[in-house]
Amino acid sequence: MNALGLFGAFGTLFAAGYGLLALLVRRSLRLSLTEQIAFSWLFGTGAVSLLLWVFGFLADGLLLQGLVSVVSISLGMVGWKLKTPLHICSKPRWFEVVLTAVITVEIAIVFYLSFVHTLGWDGLLNWEIKARYAFANGGVLPAAYFSDTGRAFSHPEYPLAVPFNELWLYLWLGESNQFCAKTIFPTFYVAGTFLVAAFTARLSRRTWLGLLMAALLFFVPQITVEVGCASAGYADFPLSAFYLAAAGCLFCASKQGNDVFFRLYAASLALLPWVKRDGLILWTVAAACGVFVILRTRKSPLSFFAFLPGIVIICGWRLYLTATHALQAVDFLPFNLETLRAHLNRALPLLSALVAEFCSLPTWSLFWFIVAVAILYALPRMRDPGVVVLLVALVAPIVLYLSLYLFSSWPNYLDHVGLSISRLLMQVAPIGFLLIVLAISRRPEKHPQRVQMPNRATCAIACSERTAVVELA
Repeated sequence: MNALGLFGAFGTLFAAGYGLLALLVRRSLRLSLTEQIAFSWLFGTGAVSLLLWVFGFLADGLLLQGLVSVVSISLGMVGWKLKTPLHICSKPRWFEVVLTAVITVEIAIVFYLSFVHTLGWDGLLNWEIKARYAFANGGVLPAAYFSDTGRAFSHPEYPLAVPFNELWLYLWLGESNQFCAKTIFPTFYVAGTFLVAAFTARLSRRTWLGLLMAALLFFVPQITVEVGCASAGYADFPLSAFYLAAAGCLFCASKQGNDVFFRLYAASLALLPWVKRDGLILWTVAAACGVFVILRTRKSPLSFFAFLPGIVIICGWRLYLTATHALQAVDFLPFNLETLRAHLNRALPLLSALVAEFCSLPTWSLFWFIVAVAILYALPRMRDPGVVVLLVALVAPIVLYLSLYLFSSWPNYLDHVGLSISRLLMQVAPIGFLLIVLAISRRPEKHPQRVQMPNRATCAIACSERTAVVELA
């Protein structure tokens, strides 16, 4: 029964995502199989969790599950009818086959690690606790949960993308099975790996380079084995997958006439604040990059409507928390100028802690050193709006995250940094792989330098000089 339940849950998730992907692409862009799988998973998890939340105001129990299932299957049928064009690669070379086999083994290892280890703190006490409460209440979180001081440790103000996907599995399984719920997190690793391979291949126009970057993702310890890694049940890597989708699509959309990727960017952008509270910061950065691309490439003013779905989700969730009198986190002091002036002396220790984190080989290996070199290579190419997008998408969140610790309410704010900074950096780490590829695959100019033809004045001067030389002779 568990196998059938998982098949039904994952099938409806992918069906909903594929239908949304087909509606966004509209047969006007060929996507590789890896891109279609990754986007289907991301859009499916976002859509189903939102549907569970919205329909939860109207129904519960089997009716709620049935409504969401009908919408998901209907979207899947629309996707099947539209059939997003599939990009067929040429016959792979032997080393591409080897890299594909390596990535397959790495994915299997991540699934294995997920199954043999228990969920981490966030996985148990932030996400699964919400999923279990909702499952016990017919698929709807009890309103009393949000204002219960005894449950404040579980961050009731956090959005519901991850716990409601666990809830979706529970509804199909008919029980709250933590072991089966673990499958969600390595699947996000699959989506992130596929997106790294797809985007780096598009940036470099070399399939083998995309596969190489996807294989190297596994060798960043923070992503695979450290606390808060992709298999530990934290929301940071799923958030990084959505952020990578938004930034990568916006890079592709920065080229003239590439409106399909801009629509995919808008869909990925909208789901960022629904995955985790930190997603609001990433949404702000990605939205600012989107405004830059719209103005720089002179897109239609209608493109600004791309930010509307995210704004609706942000405002809707805030109104819901206000209506349920949800408890707010006490990890930070009020964000005002008075607090900022009082804690400016933290700036240098915070910067020192960030540098120490970058240099932590057990956590990051040589990843950030390589990214720093890639940034130096990218700086001379700032005229390209796509390069600006990737640089800002990587650097701006790091600066904003570090600035948040100026308002930390912890007695020792450096302990706050040490506990969470590595997971915050993981949210933007996949963007670093795109910058590395840009540095590796610097393309020569499309048009070779032409020899300038002399004009009439130059010819006249040359003729007079030759005449003078003859007369002297």
